[in-house]
Amino acid sequence: MLAQSDPAEINTRLLSLGGSQMDMYAGPLAPEAIFDEIRVQLKLAGVDTKAAYEAFLAKSDGYATMVLSDTSVWVLRLAEEKAHYIHVHPGRYSPHTFRVKASALKTALAYQAAAQHHQLTDDLLADLNRVRKELRLSPLRSTGESGHILEIIALLKQD
Repeated sequence: MLAQSDPAEINTRLLSLGGSQMDMYAGPLAPEAIFDEIRVQLKLAGVDTKAAYEAFLAKSDGYATMVLSDTSVWVLRLAEEKAHYIHVHPGRYSPHTFRVKASALKTALAYQAAAQHHQLTDDLLADLNRVRKELRLSPLRSTGESGHILEIIALLKQD
């Protein structure tokens, strides 16, 4: 999504990630495979309409969990969007997931977008701090503080 975004709107999109932490999936399943497995499990449970999905979630306080073929656990909730009403995210401490602070994820994504738009100078600390400034995040004092960010950047490059 960021690669196809205009550079001027990337930071606005990244600000929507919030300010806390989240779980990111880094397992072997592609997004399409994750969605396919969830669709199959929902179909087997007799869930094939929004009303059936809402009733399915109501049985467990508004959310459900599903374990996929790679043993990862996914949480399902009702999405706010009307057309796409199934909200899916990795379960906390699920296999193949890791916790990430929103500020580190925003920085890594902005850095990757800057790389794709040929906006990097090859000065890692300066480049990281430039994207952090644009995101209204505090600067890093050294590259030693960026270990978690660099791990996320490495994961993003695997795609």
